[in-house]
Amino acid sequence: MSKIKTACAGAAAFAGRHKKAVIALALLAAAAAAAALFLRGRFARPANLPAAGGSYVRTVTLQKGTLEDSISATGTVQSSEVSNVTTDLKYTVKTVDVQVGDSVEEGDVICTLDTSELEESIQKLQESLADAKATAQTQYEKAQASLTEAEENVKSTYDDMKEAEDERDSAKSAYETAAAAVSGYQAEVDAANADLLAKLNARQSALAAWQALGGSVDANGDPVDPPAPTAEPAPGDPSGGEQAAAFALTAEQEAAKAALVTANSEYQAAEQALQTAQANLQAAQSASSYTSLSSAYTQAQTAYEQAKTTYENAVKTSETAEESRDTALESYNKAGESDELEDLQSQLEKCTLKAETSGKVTAVNATVGSAVDGAAATIQDTDHLKIAISIAEYDIGSVSEGMRAVITSDVIDGEISGTLTQISPTASGGGSSSSTFSAEVTVDDENSGLLIGTNAKVQIIQSTTEDVFTVPLDAIEEQEDGTSVIYVRTGEEDGEPVFEQVQVTVGASNDYYAEVSGADLEEGMIVRASADPEEATEEVGGSSDMMMMGGGEVVIAAPADGGAAMPSGGGNMGGGRPGMGG
Repeated sequence: MSKIKTACAGAAAFAGRHKKAVIALALLAAAAAAAALFLRGRFARPANLPAAGGSYVRTVTLQKGTLEDSISATGTVQSSEVSNVTTDLKYTVKTVDVQVGDSVEEGDVICTLDTSELEESIQKLQESLADAKATAQTQYEKAQASLTEAEENVKSTYDDMKEAEDERDSAKSAYETAAAAVSGYQAEVDAANADLLAKLNARQSALAAWQALGGSVDANGDPVDPPAPTAEPAPGDPSGGEQAAAFALTAEQEAAKAALVTANSEYQAAEQALQTAQANLQAAQSASSYTSLSSAYTQAQTAYEQAKTTYENAVKTSETAEESRDTALESYNKAGESDELEDLQSQLEKCTLKAETSGKVTAVNATVGSAVDGAAATIQDTDHLKIAISIAEYDIGSVSEGMRAVITSDVIDGEISGTLTQISPTASGGGSSSSTFSAEVTVDDENSGLLIGTNAKVQIIQSTTEDVFTVPLDAIEEQEDGTSVIYVRTGEEDGEPVFEQVQVTVGASNDYYAEVSGADLEEGMIVRASADPEEATEEVGGSSDMMMMGGGEVVIAAPADGGAAMPSGGGNMGGGRPGMGG
């Protein structure tokens, strides 16, 4: 029954851990071989072991320690910060200022390139730009002189315009004074003109009425009566002449004639009045110099308009000159600039290759006389290291960033601490094999002694239970009632060790060990390594040297740290830091 339960427990563990169970079996075999070599060197052949061989029972000594559950991985030591000193320039290397192993600080010179050809190109371009700048300066000075002249002309024409404006205003004032003096006479002339026009219209109407009745006018416009009607010749008159008949104007004709006479008289009176008003106006204008003042005002107004136009043209000329000056100044300022020169000067600065980070030079690929192909040098921070590992997909759910890690390597003695600081969010691989997730473990100790590029083993601690009794998983047997027991040596019978059941409570566990507790447990108890006595019994060949106890028993001390996995080498069997486990 014990063997069946143990097998079932092992199968369940295998189903839960998959690949790690296979690793565990391999490590158990390696541990057994290591134990044989270790014991052969430290213990003599027991006197009671027959030369032909015999058997022994594997046991562990019960003691308190720390039980750790972890997963293991192997990775490569890398720098946490790596920088390559590179250049895309094809100039040959002039000097190499570092060698592999040198410590450098950020900004230190790594190597320099031959810049003789580049410096010659820069000098030629600078000379060309200097000539262009001199030409631009000459153009600017001319434009500035033209602007100065134009601005002076603006000031001069403005002064002329203001002077003409003052003269215009003075002439206007004198003219307006004279116009005020003759305004009354002018009003009389205007009124006489209006009256004369009215009288002329009346005269024309009267004349038309008179003429419509057959009347006419003489040279002075006075009315002439119409001729009397012609009489018939008298019968028998030998001369054939006409005989005049008696004639008298009609009342209508008399009225039309009288109206024309009156209209003529009134027109003549209006004409005389206009002449009198004009004479008075001329006299007033002469007395006030109106005509000369009016002419002077007109001339002053014309002179002002001309001066204003001249000033406005001068302003436009000045604005054009200022624009030309600004354009010349911009050309002058740009004459010393060149994208090509900036590019060459930037290349010149880049010809001194400097370290971008502090650390140690781990590779130098620059050779004097040759162009740099790839990285001129590689700088790595050897004080801050990390281990690049891969975590299997069946373990990824049980780890998280920030977990503690234990690191071992062939290049150092003992262990150093680390921290799981990065886990890739995406897996790689897959298909017919399990996927893995890239991860990084940061080395906590700056003086770890690890060397970049070497291999290191990493245990990521998932949980820790301290100050507990631990035994191998195979040492625990589950009873039919659900309780668990281990087998503790209580003595011997007929030279064989005697083991009795001790009930225990099983707590935390890892792939190889489990926490056990119980009222009957005491430190130092000898516990059979497997609940199945047959599995705990090993045969010893005639050449084997094992540490034999009374009754053909071999005692293997339990690990003081709880045995998170198999031993990593040396010391008591079952002791030391666990190796690859999970």
